[in-house]
Amino acid sequence: MKKYSRIDKLNKLVRRVLGNIIEKEYDFADYGMISVFEVSIAPDLRNADVFISVYDGKSEDVVIEKLQKDEYKIKKLLAAEVRMKYLPKLHFKKELKYDKAQEVFDILEKIRRDSESDSSGDQET
Repeated sequence: MKKYSRIDKLNKLVRRVLGNIIEKEYDFADYGMISVFEVSIAPDLRNADVFISVYDGKSEDVVIEKLQKDEYKIKKLLAAEVRMKYLPKLHFKKELKYDKAQEVFDILEKIRRDSESDSSGDQET
């Protein structure tokens, strides 16, 4: 059984609280569903990368720009919910894991189709 460190627990807590803040404070209905995919707080608690996923895929930059612009407001709301020695500087970023996984899936699907068409061509001759 894996033991989680304090940083892991803090990452999960901050992820949940930031998700609630974004849901309550921002009207991103035009951009589809937005989620805080992951939070990675530095060991010194001074910086945190916040990975955002926007499910329409087209407006991630707009959403991230808006959140980064409002970092001070978001940190103030976060401070009201989470007690920390230092409140980290928030760096909002695009979540890329899903995009990479989709690329790999698309490549594998193309290989499968190509191999099927090659094998059906061999059977015809």
